[in-house]
Amino acid sequence: MSMSIGGLASGLDTTGIIDNLMKIEAIPQTQLQSKQKTTNSFITALQALNTKVASLTENAAKAMKAASFDVWKGNASADSVTVATATGATAGSIEFRVDALAQGRSSLSGVLADASTLLTDGKFTITDGKGVSHEITPSSTSLTDLASAINAKSDLGVKATLVNTAGGSRLQLSSTATGATEGSYTVTSGSAEGDFSQIRAAQDAQITLWPDLALPGSAVTSASNTFDDLMAGVDVTVTKVSAPTDAAITVDVVKDDDAITKLGENLVAQLNLILSEISSQSKVTTSTSSTGTATAKGGVFTGDSGVRQLASQISEAASFPVDGKSPASIGITLNRDGTFAFDAAKFKTAFTDDPSATQAMLTGVATRIEAAGKATSHKDEGTLTRRIQGQQSLAADYTKQIERWDDRLEQRRANLVQVYTALEVALSGIQSQSTWLSGQLASLPSWDS
Repeated sequence: MSMSIGGLASGLDTTGIIDNLMKIEAIPQTQLQSKQKTTNSFITALQALNTKVASLTENAAKAMKAASFDVWKGNASADSVTVATATGATAGSIEFRVDALAQGRSSLSGVLADASTLLTDGKFTITDGKGVSHEITPSSTSLTDLASAINAKSDLGVKATLVNTAGGSRLQLSSTATGATEGSYTVTSGSAEGDFSQIRAAQDAQITLWPDLALPGSAVTSASNTFDDLMAGVDVTVTKVSAPTDAAITVDVVKDDDAITKLGENLVAQLNLILSEISSQSKVTTSTSSTGTATAKGGVFTGDSGVRQLASQISEAASFPVDGKSPASIGITLNRDGTFAFDAAKFKTAFTDDPSATQAMLTGVATRIEAAGKATSHKDEGTLTRRIQGQQSLAADYTKQIERWDDRLEQRRANLVQVYTALEVALSGIQSQSTWLSGQLASLPSWDS
């Protein structure tokens, strides 16, 4: 590597001169770095926009599906009852009273010194409600080891708790399931049930439909506290037994207008998010310097025809008529600033008055938005996706050019150092010769005239 001698002979600041020359030499690289920074900012903005468009496309696809409008909600007259609806539910109403809640069996042994009276040939056997026997072999006859062995058997469905009382130790067994069958078990080893007292019996939950009518066969049972498909597509969960004086519990299932309204509301909100993003990133801002000079600076999307076209496409998709009718008829209107407004009350009224027409309108708008969004944000063929890929390739090319300039500038600095070092050496030689000549001249004899 060449070294500079720092102007020792010439008195010049050769290091500073070289640094300044290198700044001039690096101007093309600086310009490339500036272009790369601008390109990376553009890529980041495009990626954020593409993510929002993809989300809009998903919302639009949801609003297109008939199943999205087949939503229901259930209301119960008692807080102790919850209602869940699924596809297939329809409007309806039913009355019932809760006779019993589901529970599993629990039993308690007598006072035991150890587990020996509970074992047969070193094994403890429990038979579940379906008649399947499960053998448990503890590592010893201690009650602690027996309880641990029971709890380690995952398919048993029974958990053991060792309870230490003033009178001695007892073993409590409790089913982990509920229901007359699933929550039941019997001890079939040792002295069998002779050593156990039942704390709680296994039982199904039970409700009686139309209790005031006392109809035969109106009782319904469930192994859990949830009655699946009590009505088509409707599950009812109970948590409290009805008191004799309680009125019958009523469950009503109606169309979920709020969920359907939310389809339109979410679609418009996502649409506005994109339009606002484009508008914000396209603004031109002006600033004034200390000298009073005004400067205008555009946003990252200012003047970009592709982004402007996207805004136009999704705006047209949301505002153009569907079958000759304006989306404003269901509460979707275009604001003066280019964004959209959604009138939830107007949408609900339109849906109540004419569900089919309202669904057709929202589906038509969503279909157009989904098509525009997919053409833009598709992971392979989307115009915005391809735009991002093109800009990423450009940024990568800038990186390669900048790296080549690093090598070029390093070589250029080495050349300048070599030139200025040679200059210093030459000047040093000249100065040495000048000093020698001056000495020689000074030593010559002088002649008086």
